[in-house]
Amino acid sequence: MPANNVQLIADFLAYLQIERGAKENTLASYQHDVTHFSGWLGKSLTVVLRTDLQRYIANSLQSGISSHTMARRLSCLRHFFRFLIDEEEINTNPARNMPVPKCWKTIPRSLSLADLNKMVAHPGISAGWSPAARTWIDTRDKAMLLTFFASGLRESELAALRLEDLDLDTGAAKVWDGKGGKDGLVLLSPPAVSALKLYFATAPPFAVRRSSHVFLNRRGHGPLSRVGIYNRIRAIAQAALGRRVSPHVLRHSFATSLIKGGADIRDVQVLMRHSSVDTTAIYIHTDLTQLRKTSYAHPRARLPEAR
Repeated sequence: MPANNVQLIADFLAYLQIERGAKENTLASYQHDVTHFSGWLGKSLTVVLRTDLQRYIANSLQSGISSHTMARRLSCLRHFFRFLIDEEEINTNPARNMPVPKCWKTIPRSLSLADLNKMVAHPGISAGWSPAARTWIDTRDKAMLLTFFASGLRESELAALRLEDLDLDTGAAKVWDGKGGKDGLVLLSPPAVSALKLYFATAPPFAVRRSSHVFLNRRGHGPLSRVGIYNRIRAIAQAALGRRVSPHVLRHSFATSLIKGGADIRDVQVLMRHSSVDTTAIYIHTDLTQLRKTSYAHPRARLPEAR
């Protein structure tokens, strides 16, 4: 990568963090996308032509990159080149009005209640640890799974959850500075509350004293990281179900279970903390029963049959 590209990317990330208030996950995503393009380009980012971007998009799609990923990368590059214009490094934005690859909507994968029960009931995969460590790690994992499924929290929000954010008496938890910098309130089911209480009663006293976070790493010396949560959920699912499951699938499962339970889409939007109901609407298509109810409510569905 040309030396000046490294500095341009560093300046861009500093701008996003200081002036735009971008979060750690956003910064990591932007850094990855611009660095990837710079590595592919092989020349200064200040001399990019529109044809360079067209070739980059074509090569990326041919290599198997999804249209969703390509659209995200192109959006990042638009922001990057607008930044270079503001910094007077370039005069025109080569990504301006660049067509975005068609993104087809896909139905999100989710877990059934039976699958979740298998994961919760699966014995700990903590071979080699002491019996005491296995006990509290197992209760932590069960509390983590049930909290995910009951609240629809994102993995970064679960990792940031603190003891003072929980109100186990009312079954609720506060979310501070979530996606888009928004605060929110999520509800916890009775099984999740019970699992959290058992986890707190089982965790070693030294672990409780050392951190104010809810979910701690196995040594109890600090919070379980976002990556740690992802790896733990994936390992449990692999052992219990024989396939990989990400924390985001648990979030999808939360929304899907609400729709299957007959919840109104607007209520699901609030509980998922979506800005637009269009984002929530995709979950309707995961449940044919709910679609049938909606369809049969139409006046034409009640017309008498033709003789």
